[in-house]
Amino acid sequence: MAKQITNSVNSGVQANVGMDFQIHCTIFLFLENFKSLHGQRYFITIEHLEDIVFGYLDSNEELTKVETYQAKKATSAWKISDLYEILQKITEASQSILDDSHPKANGFFQENYFATNNTIDLKTKVKTTSYREIINEANSNVHYPSLDQNIKTKIEQGNSTISFTTDNLKNLATLNFKYIDLSRTSKSQKELLHGKFQTVFKDKITDHMAALDTFILCLDKLDSTFNQGNTANLSDLSKRVESHEIEKLLALLTTKKLAYDFWRDKSDELCKELKISLLDRSSFELNYQNSFDLFKDLNSREHQKVFKFLKSNISILGNHTSDIDCISEFIKEFNKKKSTTLSSTQLKATISAAYIEIKNTL
Repeated sequence: MAKQITNSVNSGVQANVGMDFQIHCTIFLFLENFKSLHGQRYFITIEHLEDIVFGYLDSNEELTKVETYQAKKATSAWKISDLYEILQKITEASQSILDDSHPKANGFFQENYFATNNTIDLKTKVKTTSYREIINEANSNVHYPSLDQNIKTKIEQGNSTISFTTDNLKNLATLNFKYIDLSRTSKSQKELLHGKFQTVFKDKITDHMAALDTFILCLDKLDSTFNQGNTANLSDLSKRVESHEIEKLLALLTTKKLAYDFWRDKSDELCKELKISLLDRSSFELNYQNSFDLFKDLNSREHQKVFKFLKSNISILGNHTSDIDCISEFIKEFNKKKSTTLSSTQLKATISAAYIEIKNTL
């Protein structure tokens, strides 16, 4: 099937308007569904076929499910008359996903959402009878097929400028109206997300605001990446953040918390055992904290060497009941078998950090 090309496919990147809400909404949805996402293979896209897409994959890299969100902030309640063009775009995006060349598993299905931070007030009147459905914080998700038929008829008849094709009407079956509990300003949205990070991760992360900012940067790179050839397709890896990337990010944040706790609780004992003088202590701590990032940098060959050595000699953990004694043996064994350009203090700090990271993965 020919690729769908449109001059507006990069309009979100070019305008760069309203992206804060889309990104904040993405993180809100991620945190809301964190438990169910854990362990799944998935990806996230922003401003690509739809404002937000969550794609779920099986072991064969085939799509089992796609969730799309057209995410719009508003200062007043939405009425049916406000929604015709939006709903037409949602149904067209739904069809684009059905037509997309990305391999799909048997039983593949979609859930498509209009998501907003204000009330959606769907109402109509037939003769003397009124019909109404309100989507808000008390009724936050409504599946389109469950609406009263009179409301659906009002929507499906369109207006003077918007009409729904047969495919549009068919794709309304996957539509959901969703209220997102995000306030109006970017600042207050971040404050709410900061609180949700604390609720979800509790004391597993030291700095929840830094974690939020890191996640925002991770997603922000997507909207600054142009769809190649003005073509939007789900297989475009440059427009996707993969679940393994998110897991690595969260693992790093969790490991830094463990590293912080270990240093807080064991720094005196560790420095005494490793003969780190008071003069060198600040340097040791700085190298210790920096090592967790350097282990992820393939250009940091000395840190890669240390990390690989500890990983290949993991059996040393079976010789000890004390973290400090175990770190000390790793240092002795490394110095016996390897050479490094790291100073003595740097090496001790790097091995200490590698020990914490590797132990955290057991």
